[in-house]
Amino acid sequence: MIVLIGVLIVIVGFAIRLNPLLVVTVAGVATGLASGRDLYAVIAAFGKAFTDSRYVAIVWLVLPVIGLLEHAGLKERARDVI
Repeated sequence: MIVLIGVLIVIVGFAIRLNPLLVVTVAGVATGLASGRDLYAVIAAFGKAFTDSRYVAIVWLVLPVIGLLEHAGLKERARDVI
């Protein structure tokens, strides 16, 4: 039953409006630790999942670039060109 601590962390974290990425990461680490794995194994599982799904990694790398382009006025430049 203690391995369900991650669900409680997600519910409480979202209820008090914390950063969703932080809440889910902490919930995953807490669930991994509650299941009997050591911290190194939990972090290794996160890293393996991140590298195995390359499409997710691409999204996280491209997203800041899009934000910077929008901040620099990409929409206005596109409107001028059109």
